[in-house]
Amino acid sequence: MMEFINQIPVWQLWLVVAFILFALEVVTPGFILACFGVGALIAIPAALLELSWLVQVICFCVGSLLALWLLQPLMCKWFKSHDARTGMDALIGRRVFVSEEILPGDAGGRVAVDGDSWRAVSVGTAGNIPAGTEVRIRGHQSLVLEVEPIEHDH
Repeated sequence: MMEFINQIPVWQLWLVVAFILFALEVVTPGFILACFGVGALIAIPAALLELSWLVQVICFCVGSLLALWLLQPLMCKWFKSHDARTGMDALIGRRVFVSEEILPGDAGGRVAVDGDSWRAVSVGTAGNIPAGTEVRIRGHQSLVLEVEPIEHDH
């Protein structure tokens, strides 16, 4: 095994390390491993120039630290600026139709969301919401959606 590794050019080893770090970034939060992947890419020119391992490791460390200092905050800010809601939170704000009349209080009713039927209760209105009425999802309590009627201007 060591003979095989000794036959691979050093710059290719840095490239493999970079790809592994970028691949692992997909399953970890925070854009940390990708910064070390950038450091590995920065070490490649030093390896191509056949500089010592010490110089390559210094390039890796400096590149990683610069990426952590410059890129990581930018990437985290960029990902936070994009709406990445999932699960029940992704339903908030959606416009849907009542499939079974929603009665006041906890009695509730049902709404249709993408072909699925969800239990729903009314917020902000004391009356019944008849079937076929368009409502907006305002939130949820456990698996029960909180909805309000949409005011249509005629």
